[in-house]
Amino acid sequence: MTKLTQTGPSSWSFEGELTFATVAGMLTAGPKVDPTKPAVVDLSGLTRGDSAGLSLLVEWLAAARASGGVLRYTGLPENFARLAHVAGLDFLNSPSEQ
Repeated sequence: MTKLTQTGPSSWSFEGELTFATVAGMLTAGPKVDPTKPAVVDLSGLTRGDSAGLSLLVEWLAAARASGGVLRYTGLPENFARLAHVAGLDFLNSPSEQ
């Protein structure tokens, strides 16, 4: 099961897979970012991911920025962080860069 759960006013927890098979349903389920405070998504519950999952995370960042907000990711699993590095998306693993 793949799900994004709001755990606080501007924090979310992700559980499950971010793969080609799951991202379509997650696109509009992204975090609702308040422009007045940074939002955080904890990805430590991510069990599997691929390039489609990386694209979704980038899309959520773009949507947050378009609304004037800031979105940060924490708990990026090592295997997914390596995939992000290979794809040139190291900023996903660097909260200060977002």
